[in-house]
Amino acid sequence: MKRALLALFIALGFNALAQQKSPCAAEPHTHDFDFWIGEWDVYQTGTDKLAGHSVIQSISGGCGILENWSDLQGGTGKSVNYYNLAEGQWQQDWIGSGGKAQRYLNGIYKDGAMQFTYEFTDKQGNKKTGNFKFYNIDKNTVRQYQDVNNDDGKTVTVSYDLTYKRKAQ
Repeated sequence: MKRALLALFIALGFNALAQQKSPCAAEPHTHDFDFWIGEWDVYQTGTDKLAGHSVIQSISGGCGILENWSDLQGGTGKSVNYYNLAEGQWQQDWIGSGGKAQRYLNGIYKDGAMQFTYEFTDKQGNKKTGNFKFYNIDKNTVRQYQDVNNDDGKTVTVSYDLTYKRKAQ
């Protein structure tokens, strides 16, 4: 009986230590965006026109996802995506080789898509908002879509619409 209790206490201690080292492993929402992990060829949606390549990696013990983007004109970019445990939502921070940076907030996986919102100020000083979505089409296809709400949301302009096709292994 004493040995069984000792074994139980040891097991509980190891589990607590493991959870301390990798808290994201126990949080189910940290895996909502795992469908994007992989190596991809990226096309303009609805065409066979190659736009670039992307390598998406799980990082920091499963607590984040790193995007490594390169387009056909030599541009590159990276994003760090993570489930913010304190806020209960996904966030993304993007920086491109052209110096453009953007933060995407309020990320939630619903209706088969990771959905973010964002804000920015245009060249005329007007505050704009938009939507940023990753549609989980199937295990080999992800569609990335971004739009901008103009005129207080009265009109919407598509910024880009890309389809990721998983590279053959």
